[in-house]
Amino acid sequence: MKESFQDASVEVGQFHAALDAGQWQKLWSKADPQLHKATTRDRFGKLLEAVHRKLGKVKESKQVGWNTNATTGGTFLTLTMQTTFEKGTGTEQFVYRKEDEGKLALVGYHIQSQDMMLN
Repeated sequence: MKESFQDASVEVGQFHAALDAGQWQKLWSKADPQLHKATTRDRFGKLLEAVHRKLGKVKESKQVGWNTNATTGGTFLTLTMQTTFEKGTGTEQFVYRKEDEGKLALVGYHIQSQDMMLN
């Protein structure tokens, strides 16, 4: 499990790099089919564009929580990150599904940020 969370931390870093570069389409194309069922490509893009526009680039992100859940639908890893952006802070939650070959795919992304709401 420890290795899986290290892999998830790498995925979060790649997510932030794509977010900073305005390349949310890359994140969408690599995402788990469950994410595609939960939202539309357009809504996902609008969310990430709003995060980037209102908060700016990621300056620092620290893991403040984690969870794992094994179900018949797969093993899900959740990382909670306290992230400092150029224009504020936010608590991000990343949910990944571990595929059979050990690869992680993004199932969910959530952010709570008063700075985002007020900017």
